[in-house]
Amino acid sequence: MTDAGKPHLALIRDRLDHLSRMASYLAYSLSKVVVIVPRIGVQELSADDHESLAAFRVRFSDFQEHLGKTMRAVAIEEALEVERFGTVLALMERLKVLDSPEQWRAIRDLRNAVNHEYEDDLARLAEFFTGLTQSAPTLMEMHRRLAEFCRRAYGFSDQASG
Repeated sequence: MTDAGKPHLALIRDRLDHLSRMASYLAYSLSKVVVIVPRIGVQELSADDHESLAAFRVRFSDFQEHLGKTMRAVAIEEALEVERFGTVLALMERLKVLDSPEQWRAIRDLRNAVNHEYEDDLARLAEFFTGLTQSAPTLMEMHRRLAEFCRRAYGFSDQASG
């Protein structure tokens, strides 16, 4: 199926394509920070380490934000009322994109905490980044599942949606 003449499907396809690129950047940053996080509070971090942590934090946050927007777009395509994001999360659970809405909220809360409490408390910083590194593969799996749903439901090709 082509999405020509269906601008909303084109929007979803474009968002999935963008998420695929973002996922590769997130995976790259993740590969760098998994060796840095265990050193937080144990040894002095270099400027490059701090740069890598900051890049990972931003990429993680942006990825989750764009994934949420794409899930909302899919919910709209599925003729769902999307005023409340909880409704979108419930649909994503039914579609097997998420294991549970609580899983999404926990990752969102962690993302918000690290963005607003990027602290000098090294133990807290290590805790935040440990949580982010553990959650990044989960977000990427949610993207994979969403792309798979769109391939099945809307006829998107493999390369066009993740």
